[in-house]
Amino acid sequence: MSGPVPSIRFDRRKYGRHLLADACAVDSLPFFIQTPRLHRLAFYEVVLITEGRGALALDGAAIEVAPYRVCITAPGEIRSWLLEGTRLGGLLAFFEAELFDEAFADPHFVASLPLVDAAPGERSFAVDRRRFDALAGIIASMSDELRAPDGHTAHLLHARTSELLIGLQRQSGTRAKASAPRARALARRFGALVDARFHRNEPVARYAEALGVSPRHLNQCVRASTGLTASETIQQRLHLEARRLLMQSALPVGAIAEALGFSDAPYFIRFFKRHAALTPGEFRAVHESAVVDPVRPLPAPEG
Repeated sequence: MSGPVPSIRFDRRKYGRHLLADACAVDSLPFFIQTPRLHRLAFYEVVLITEGRGALALDGAAIEVAPYRVCITAPGEIRSWLLEGTRLGGLLAFFEAELFDEAFADPHFVASLPLVDAAPGERSFAVDRRRFDALAGIIASMSDELRAPDGHTAHLLHARTSELLIGLQRQSGTRAKASAPRARALARRFGALVDARFHRNEPVARYAEALGVSPRHLNQCVRASTGLTASETIQQRLHLEARRLLMQSALPVGAIAEALGFSDAPYFIRFFKRHAALTPGEFRAVHESAVVDPVRPLPAPEG
């Protein structure tokens, strides 16, 4: 392995003001990575593709890249562009989740949009030309605003990013699971707790205790909101982290198993193969074959 996967952070002072959203054309960023080189973003990115074909791998799952498609990347996903001999062209909008903390005092705005909170495979979809142009117009207006930002720019970017995400949501066809507001709120709290504690490999009962509910009630609310049981949610997060560690580090399988709270390596290997249909070694071998761009350097890594 070549070492830890670089994380690209958002430059909040790029335009001389504290801004949490940005927009531009792909070809305006000379160091935009569009090769199989593994990297991750510390922010959300929306790409409206006008040129290029192939796939974008997100945590090892490939989503389609083609003209007049949209691809959305969530923070922390290990990604690489797998283009078919062409370069990528299109428009970019990227933002930090905190944008909506400040705009609406609602930290769950982004997660509440089924498209943005969906699995990678659901975050690439085709858009007809008329609607594609309308979405591109929103990003273009953001980019125009950033040519001469002033005291109103942050508010305009809040509004345009919200308009863009709602427009994408309407075009994507993804639908929220039907569940009561209290069930959704509990499911979100559970999801946040899983993100913080998944490496402990704790049973559902421990999470229920921390949330002050019964395991049965927790499971009902999580299933109603996400379609997964509480146990499946924990296992899915463990599997995601295992994939990331296998791609971004040279840690032995036994060390990864220990870091994720598994009692021994064979148990971890069985767990991983059940979810990925590959052993950890086979999965790592597949994702070690990425070609590194020898010419263009990476943007400054987070840290």
